[in-house]
Amino acid sequence: MSCKTCMRPLAIVLCSICALAFVRLCVLVPQATLAAQIDSEPELEEAEGAALLDTGGNVLYAYNEEERFPPASTTKVMTAMVALDSGRSLDEMVTIREDDLGEGGQLADYGDGDQVPLGELMQVMLVYSGNDAAYNTACHIAGSEEAFAKLMNAKAKEIGMTNTHFVNSHGMDVDDHYSCAKDLAIMGRYAMQHYPFICQTVVMEEAQTTVRGYPTVLKATDQLLGKFDGIRGVKSGAVADGYSFVGASGRGDVQLYSGVIGCKTPMGRFNDTATLMEWGYENFGEYTISNSSWVTRMQPYAYDFGYKVPLSAVQDVTCSLWPNIKDVSYKSVLVRPNALMGTNSICGWADWNQKGRKMGGALYGTHERPVRQSSWPLFVSALFDEPDPMGEGGLDEQ
Repeated sequence: MSCKTCMRPLAIVLCSICALAFVRLCVLVPQATLAAQIDSEPELEEAEGAALLDTGGNVLYAYNEEERFPPASTTKVMTAMVALDSGRSLDEMVTIREDDLGEGGQLADYGDGDQVPLGELMQVMLVYSGNDAAYNTACHIAGSEEAFAKLMNAKAKEIGMTNTHFVNSHGMDVDDHYSCAKDLAIMGRYAMQHYPFICQTVVMEEAQTTVRGYPTVLKATDQLLGKFDGIRGVKSGAVADGYSFVGASGRGDVQLYSGVIGCKTPMGRFNDTATLMEWGYENFGEYTISNSSWVTRMQPYAYDFGYKVPLSAVQDVTCSLWPNIKDVSYKSVLVRPNALMGTNSICGWADWNQKGRKMGGALYGTHERPVRQSSWPLFVSALFDEPDPMGEGGLDEQ
Protein backbone atom coordinates (compact mmCIF):
# COMPACT_ATOMS: atom_id res chain seq x y z
CA MET A 1 0.00 0.00 0.00
CA SER A 2 1.35 3.41 -0.85
CA CYS A 3 0.20 6.99 -0.43
CA LYS A 4 1.72 10.44 -0.12
CA THR A 5 1.10 13.10 2.45
CA CYS A 6 0.24 16.57 1.31
CA MET A 7 1.65 19.08 3.78
CA ARG A 8 -0.63 21.95 4.85
CA PRO A 9 1.13 24.32 7.29
CA LEU A 10 -0.76 25.23 10.47
CA ALA A 11 -3.03 22.20 10.06
CA ILE A 12 -2.98 18.51 10.92
CA VAL A 13 -1.47 16.56 8.05
CA LEU A 14 -3.27 13.34 7.13
CA CYS A 15 -2.31 10.67 4.67
CA SER A 16 -4.63 9.43 1.91
CA ILE A 17 -7.98 7.91 2.87
CA CYS A 18 -6.66 4.57 1.65
CA ALA A 19 -4.77 4.32 4.93
CA LEU A 20 -7.77 5.26 7.08
CA ALA A 21 -7.32 2.44 9.56
CA PHE A 22 -3.79 3.62 10.29
CA VAL A 23 -4.33 7.30 9.61
CA ARG A 24 -3.01 8.61 12.91
CA LEU A 25 0.44 7.22 12.21
CA CYS A 26 0.72 9.75 9.38
CA VAL A 27 -0.23 12.80 11.45
CA LEU A 28 1.96 15.85 11.89
CA VAL A 29 0.81 18.44 14.40
CA PRO A 30 2.55 21.84 14.22
CA GLN A 31 4.22 23.02 17.41
CA ALA A 32 5.34 26.37 16.02
CA THR A 33 3.86 28.88 13.61
CA LEU A 34 5.34 28.24 10.19
CA ALA A 35 4.67 30.18 7.02
CA ALA A 36 3.77 28.34 3.82
CA GLN A 37 6.69 30.04 2.09
CA ILE A 38 9.91 31.59 3.34
CA ASP A 39 9.78 35.30 2.59
CA SER A 40 13.15 36.39 3.98
CA GLU A 41 16.58 35.63 2.59
CA PRO A 42 19.93 35.42 4.37
CA GLU A 43 21.74 38.76 4.37
CA LEU A 44 25.07 37.77 2.87
CA GLU A 45 27.70 40.50 2.77
CA GLU A 46 30.39 39.27 0.38
CA ALA A 47 29.62 35.97 -1.34
CA GLU A 48 29.25 36.23 -5.11
CA GLY A 49 27.71 32.75 -5.09
CA ALA A 50 26.09 30.72 -2.32
CA ALA A 51 24.15 27.50 -1.81
CA LEU A 52 22.67 25.67 1.17
CA LEU A 53 21.66 21.99 1.10
CA ASP A 54 20.10 19.58 3.58
CA THR A 55 21.03 15.93 4.11
CA GLY A 56 18.76 14.84 1.26
CA GLY A 57 20.54 17.18 -1.16
CA ASN A 58 17.56 19.55 -1.35
CA VAL A 59 18.53 23.12 -2.21
CA LEU A 60 17.27 25.33 0.62
CA TYR A 61 18.88 28.50 -0.68
CA ALA A 62 20.77 29.45 -3.81
CA TYR A 63 22.28 32.68 -5.14
CA ASN A 64 24.37 32.72 -8.32
CA GLU A 65 24.85 29.08 -7.39
CA GLU A 66 26.13 27.99 -10.83
CA GLU A 67 28.38 30.95 -11.60
CA ARG A 68 31.97 29.82 -12.04
CA PHE A 69 34.74 30.94 -9.69
CA PRO A 70 38.15 29.58 -8.69
CA PRO A 71 37.43 27.04 -5.91
CA ALA A 72 40.89 27.55 -4.37
CA SER A 73 41.78 25.11 -1.59
CA THR A 74 38.25 23.74 -1.28
CA THR A 75 39.66 21.60 -4.12
CA LYS A 76 41.42 19.55 -1.46
CA VAL A 77 38.13 17.97 -0.35
CA MET A 78 37.95 16.28 -3.74
CA THR A 79 41.64 15.37 -3.49
CA ALA A 80 40.94 13.61 -0.20
CA MET A 81 37.95 11.70 -1.60
CA VAL A 82 39.87 10.45 -4.63
CA ALA A 83 42.84 9.44 -2.48
CA LEU A 84 40.57 7.51 -0.12
CA ASP A 85 38.81 5.85 -3.07
CA SER A 86 42.16 4.39 -4.11
CA GLY A 87 42.07 2.00 -1.16
CA ARG A 88 45.67 2.75 -0.27
CA SER A 89 46.62 2.27 3.37
CA LEU A 90 46.79 5.49 5.36
CA ASP A 91 49.86 4.08 7.10
CA GLU A 92 51.97 3.68 3.98
CA MET A 93 54.85 6.12 3.66
CA VAL A 94 54.93 8.85 1.03
CA THR A 95 58.29 10.08 -0.21
CA ILE A 96 58.05 13.84 -0.63
CA ARG A 97 59.10 15.39 -3.88
CA GLU A 98 59.47 19.15 -3.96
CA ASP A 99 57.92 21.03 -6.87
CA ASP A 100 57.31 24.62 -7.91
CA LEU A 101 53.77 25.24 -6.65
CA GLY A 102 53.75 28.96 -7.39
CA GLU A 103 54.02 31.97 -5.15
CA GLY A 104 51.72 32.79 -2.28
CA GLY A 105 50.41 29.30 -1.67
CA GLN A 106 50.14 27.64 1.73
CA LEU A 107 52.96 25.16 2.32
CA ALA A 108 53.85 22.82 5.16
CA ASP A 109 57.39 23.19 3.76
CA TYR A 110 58.28 19.50 3.56
CA GLY A 111 61.78 18.79 2.31
CA ASP A 112 62.64 16.68 -0.71
CA GLY A 113 62.87 13.05 0.41
CA ASP A 114 60.90 13.47 3.66
CA GLN A 115 58.94 10.36 4.59
CA VAL A 116 55.37 11.07 5.72
CA PRO A 117 52.48 8.62 6.33
CA LEU A 118 49.70 9.11 3.78
CA GLY A 119 47.06 9.71 6.48
CA GLU A 120 49.22 12.35 8.16
CA LEU A 121 49.85 14.02 4.83
CA MET A 122 46.11 14.19 4.16
CA GLN A 123 45.47 15.68 7.60
CA VAL A 124 47.97 18.43 6.85
CA MET A 125 46.22 18.94 3.50
CA LEU A 126 42.71 19.24 4.99
CA VAL A 127 43.46 20.99 8.29
CA TYR A 128 46.33 23.32 7.43
CA SER A 129 45.65 23.38 3.67
CA GLY A 130 49.22 22.52 2.70
CA ASN A 131 49.58 22.64 -1.07
CA ASP A 132 52.70 20.49 -0.95
CA ALA A 133 50.72 17.90 1.04
CA ALA A 134 48.01 17.84 -1.64
CA TYR A 135 50.48 17.67 -4.51
CA ASN A 136 52.38 14.75 -2.98
CA THR A 137 49.15 12.94 -2.13
CA ALA A 138 48.10 13.18 -5.77
CA CYS A 139 51.48 12.05 -7.14
CA HIS A 140 51.65 9.15 -4.69
CA ILE A 141 48.19 7.89 -5.69
CA ALA A 142 48.22 8.42 -9.46
CA GLY A 143 51.87 8.93 -10.41
CA SER A 144 51.36 12.51 -11.57
CA GLU A 145 49.07 15.43 -10.85
CA GLU A 146 47.70 15.33 -14.40
CA ALA A 147 46.63 11.70 -13.99
CA PHE A 148 45.16 12.48 -10.59
CA ALA A 149 43.14 15.42 -11.97
CA LYS A 150 41.43 13.03 -14.39
CA LEU A 151 40.31 10.95 -11.42
CA MET A 152 39.06 14.11 -9.71
CA ASN A 153 36.95 15.12 -12.69
CA ALA A 154 35.50 11.62 -13.00
CA LYS A 155 34.54 11.71 -9.31
CA ALA A 156 33.00 15.17 -9.69
CA LYS A 157 30.83 13.91 -12.52
CA GLU A 158 29.86 10.82 -10.52
CA ILE A 159 28.50 12.81 -7.57
CA GLY A 160 26.64 15.42 -9.62
CA MET A 161 29.06 18.34 -9.76
CA THR A 162 27.97 19.50 -13.21
CA ASN A 163 29.74 22.87 -13.32
CA THR A 164 33.21 21.98 -12.05
CA HIS A 165 36.54 21.19 -13.66
CA PHE A 166 39.79 20.40 -11.84
CA VAL A 167 43.30 20.85 -13.21
CA ASN A 168 45.30 20.33 -10.01
CA SER A 169 44.97 18.77 -6.58
CA HIS A 170 45.61 21.83 -4.39
CA GLY A 171 43.52 24.64 -5.86
CA MET A 172 46.13 27.15 -7.03
CA ASP A 173 44.40 29.39 -9.57
CA VAL A 174 45.08 28.26 -13.13
CA ASP A 175 43.09 28.37 -16.35
CA ASP A 176 40.19 25.92 -16.61
CA HIS A 177 40.17 25.16 -12.87
CA TYR A 178 36.72 26.23 -11.67
CA SER A 179 33.65 25.35 -9.65
CA CYS A 180 30.50 27.00 -8.31
CA ALA A 181 28.74 27.40 -4.96
CA LYS A 182 26.22 24.65 -5.57
CA ASP A 183 28.89 22.14 -6.60
CA LEU A 184 30.96 23.01 -3.53
CA ALA A 185 27.98 22.28 -1.29
CA ILE A 186 27.33 19.02 -3.16
CA MET A 187 30.96 18.03 -2.69
CA GLY A 188 30.93 18.86 1.01
CA ARG A 189 27.72 16.92 1.61
CA TYR A 190 29.01 13.86 -0.23
CA ALA A 191 32.37 13.93 1.54
CA MET A 192 30.82 14.20 4.99
CA GLN A 193 28.27 11.47 4.34
CA HIS A 194 30.64 8.90 2.81
CA TYR A 195 34.14 9.40 4.23
CA PRO A 196 34.65 8.97 7.99
CA PHE A 197 38.31 9.98 7.67
CA ILE A 198 37.31 13.37 6.27
CA CYS A 199 34.64 13.86 8.95
CA GLN A 200 37.15 13.14 11.70
CA THR A 201 39.90 15.28 10.18
CA VAL A 202 38.07 18.51 9.31
CA VAL A 203 37.10 19.16 12.93
CA MET A 204 40.74 19.04 14.08
CA GLU A 205 42.07 22.40 15.24
CA GLU A 206 45.64 21.43 14.44
CA ALA A 207 47.60 18.81 12.53
CA GLN A 208 50.86 17.28 13.75
CA THR A 209 53.56 16.16 11.37
CA THR A 210 57.34 16.01 10.93
CA VAL A 211 58.89 18.56 8.59
CA ARG A 212 62.56 18.22 7.62
CA GLY A 213 63.14 16.08 10.70
CA TYR A 214 61.39 18.41 13.18
CA PRO A 215 58.03 17.74 14.90
CA THR A 216 55.65 20.46 13.71
CA VAL A 217 52.17 21.59 14.75
CA LEU A 218 50.10 23.30 12.04
CA LYS A 219 46.95 25.25 12.94
CA ALA A 220 43.62 24.83 11.15
CA THR A 221 42.52 27.44 8.63
CA ASP A 222 38.83 26.96 9.52
CA GLN A 223 37.89 29.95 11.69
CA LEU A 224 34.41 28.61 12.52
CA LEU A 225 35.70 25.68 14.57
CA GLY A 226 34.72 26.17 18.18
CA LYS A 227 32.88 29.40 17.35
CA PHE A 228 29.73 28.44 15.44
CA ASP A 229 27.18 26.20 17.17
CA GLY A 230 27.19 22.78 15.51
CA ILE A 231 30.03 23.38 13.03
CA ARG A 232 31.58 20.19 11.60
CA GLY A 233 34.14 21.56 9.14
CA VAL A 234 34.86 21.40 6.16
CA LYS A 235 37.39 23.43 4.08
CA SER A 236 38.45 26.98 3.36
CA GLY A 237 39.96 28.34 0.16
CA ALA A 238 41.79 31.51 -0.90
CA VAL A 239 43.12 32.85 -4.19
CA ALA A 240 43.86 36.39 -5.38
CA ASP A 241 40.36 36.72 -6.89
CA GLY A 242 38.43 35.69 -3.81
CA TYR A 243 37.83 33.51 -0.78
CA SER A 244 35.62 30.43 -0.50
CA PHE A 245 34.39 27.97 2.08
CA VAL A 246 32.66 24.59 2.07
CA GLY A 247 30.79 24.14 5.34
CA ALA A 248 28.94 21.46 7.27
CA SER A 249 27.04 21.76 10.53
CA GLY A 250 24.41 19.95 12.55
CA ARG A 251 21.88 20.78 15.25
CA GLY A 252 19.43 18.19 16.52
CA ASP A 253 17.96 16.27 13.59
CA VAL A 254 19.07 18.88 11.01
CA GLN A 255 22.37 18.81 9.12
CA LEU A 256 23.27 21.55 6.65
CA TYR A 257 25.90 21.80 3.93
CA SER A 258 26.97 25.09 2.38
CA GLY A 259 29.14 26.58 -0.30
CA VAL A 260 30.14 30.26 -0.52
CA ILE A 261 32.50 31.52 -3.15
CA GLY A 262 33.90 34.81 -4.44
CA CYS A 263 34.15 36.51 -1.04
CA LYS A 264 36.32 39.62 -0.77
CA THR A 265 37.98 39.05 2.61
CA PRO A 266 39.25 36.06 4.61
CA MET A 267 36.58 36.49 7.32
CA GLY A 268 33.86 37.23 4.79
CA ARG A 269 33.64 33.56 3.77
CA PHE A 270 33.18 32.50 7.41
CA ASN A 271 30.73 35.27 8.30
CA ASP A 272 28.56 34.53 5.26
CA THR A 273 28.66 30.80 5.99
CA ALA A 274 27.50 31.43 9.57
CA THR A 275 24.74 33.76 8.34
CA LEU A 276 23.60 31.25 5.74
CA MET A 277 23.47 28.32 8.15
CA GLU A 278 21.82 30.31 10.95
CA TRP A 279 19.14 31.36 8.48
CA GLY A 280 18.61 27.71 7.61
CA TYR A 281 18.16 26.60 11.21
CA GLU A 282 15.82 29.50 11.97
CA ASN A 283 13.49 28.52 9.13
CA PHE A 284 13.06 24.88 10.12
CA GLY A 285 9.80 24.47 12.08
CA GLU A 286 9.20 21.99 14.89
CA TYR A 287 6.42 19.43 14.40
CA THR A 288 5.17 16.48 16.40
CA ILE A 289 5.27 13.25 14.42
CA SER A 290 4.21 10.95 17.25
CA ASN A 291 2.33 11.44 20.49
CA SER A 292 1.81 8.80 23.13
CA SER A 293 -1.81 9.93 23.55
CA TRP A 294 -2.71 9.13 19.93
CA VAL A 295 -4.19 5.65 19.51
CA THR A 296 -3.15 4.44 16.08
CA ARG A 297 -4.65 0.96 16.04
CA MET A 298 -6.65 -1.60 18.04
CA GLN A 299 -5.14 -5.07 18.19
CA PRO A 300 -6.95 -8.31 19.19
CA TYR A 301 -6.17 -9.06 22.84
CA ALA A 302 -4.44 -12.40 23.38
CA TYR A 303 -6.25 -13.40 26.57
CA ASP A 304 -9.88 -12.36 26.00
CA PHE A 305 -11.60 -12.15 22.62
CA GLY A 306 -14.04 -9.60 24.03
CA TYR A 307 -11.23 -7.10 24.43
CA LYS A 308 -8.73 -5.29 22.25
CA VAL A 309 -5.52 -3.60 23.22
CA PRO A 310 -4.76 -0.04 22.00
CA LEU A 311 -1.51 0.69 20.19
CA SER A 312 0.28 4.06 20.51
CA ALA A 313 3.70 5.64 20.19
CA VAL A 314 5.94 4.83 23.15
CA GLN A 315 6.87 8.51 23.55
CA ASP A 316 6.29 11.91 22.02
CA VAL A 317 8.66 12.74 19.16
CA THR A 318 9.14 16.13 17.49
CA CYS A 319 11.09 16.78 14.31
CA SER A 320 12.20 19.63 12.09
CA LEU A 321 10.31 20.40 8.90
CA TRP A 322 11.32 22.69 6.02
CA PRO A 323 8.22 24.61 4.91
CA ASN A 324 9.06 24.99 1.20
CA ILE A 325 9.43 21.24 0.62
CA LYS A 326 6.01 19.58 0.42
CA ASP A 327 7.02 15.92 0.07
CA VAL A 328 6.68 14.20 3.44
CA SER A 329 6.55 10.41 3.51
CA TYR A 330 6.77 7.65 6.08
CA LYS A 331 7.59 3.99 6.37
CA SER A 332 5.90 2.00 9.11
CA VAL A 333 6.34 -1.59 10.18
CA LEU A 334 3.97 -3.60 12.35
CA VAL A 335 5.81 -6.80 13.21
CA ARG A 336 2.72 -9.04 13.52
CA PRO A 337 -0.26 -7.12 12.09
CA ASN A 338 -2.83 -9.90 12.54
CA ALA A 339 -1.51 -11.49 15.71
CA LEU A 340 -3.11 -11.60 19.14
CA MET A 341 -1.18 -9.25 21.42
CA GLY A 342 -0.58 -8.76 25.11
CA THR A 343 -0.13 -5.51 26.98
CA ASN A 344 3.02 -3.37 27.36
CA SER A 345 4.65 -4.83 24.22
CA ILE A 346 6.72 -3.12 21.53
CA CYS A 347 5.17 -4.16 18.26
CA GLY A 348 6.25 -1.75 15.52
CA TRP A 349 8.00 1.42 14.45
CA ALA A 350 7.78 4.22 11.93
CA ASP A 351 10.25 6.57 10.24
CA TRP A 352 9.43 9.90 8.59
CA ASN A 353 11.31 11.53 5.71
CA GLN A 354 11.08 14.86 3.93
CA LYS A 355 12.27 14.35 0.37
CA GLY A 356 15.22 12.17 1.32
CA ARG A 357 15.99 13.83 4.66
CA LYS A 358 15.20 11.66 7.67
CA MET A 359 13.03 13.67 10.04
CA GLY A 360 12.69 11.19 12.90
CA GLY A 361 11.23 7.91 14.05
CA ALA A 362 9.17 6.38 16.81
CA LEU A 363 8.52 3.00 18.42
CA TYR A 364 4.94 1.80 18.87
CA GLY A 365 3.61 -0.45 21.59
CA THR A 366 0.43 -1.70 23.22
CA HIS A 367 -1.15 -0.05 26.25
CA GLU A 368 -1.01 -1.29 29.82
CA ARG A 369 -4.68 -2.28 29.87
CA PRO A 370 -6.97 -3.83 27.24
CA VAL A 371 -10.43 -2.34 26.62
CA ARG A 372 -13.77 -3.58 25.34
CA GLN A 373 -14.38 -2.56 21.76
CA SER A 374 -17.75 -1.10 22.73
CA SER A 375 -16.08 1.31 25.16
CA TRP A 376 -14.58 3.31 22.30
CA PRO A 377 -16.51 6.11 20.50
CA LEU A 378 -18.17 4.93 17.32
CA PHE A 379 -16.09 7.09 14.97
CA VAL A 380 -12.88 5.74 16.45
CA SER A 381 -14.05 2.13 16.27
CA ALA A 382 -14.88 2.57 12.60
CA LEU A 383 -11.32 3.59 11.87
CA PHE A 384 -9.83 0.46 13.39
CA ASP A 385 -12.48 -1.88 12.00
CA GLU A 386 -11.07 -1.38 8.50
CA PRO A 387 -9.14 -4.28 6.92
CA ASP A 388 -5.55 -4.52 8.07
CA PRO A 389 -3.75 -1.55 6.46
CA MET A 390 -0.28 -2.94 6.91
CA GLY A 391 -0.63 -5.46 4.14
CA GLU A 392 0.84 -8.91 3.83
CA GLY A 393 3.95 -9.31 5.94
CA GLY A 394 3.30 -6.20 8.01
CA LEU A 395 5.14 -3.63 5.88
CA ASP A 396 3.50 -0.34 4.99
CA GLU A 397 5.74 1.84 2.89
CA GLN A 398 5.05 5.37 1.65
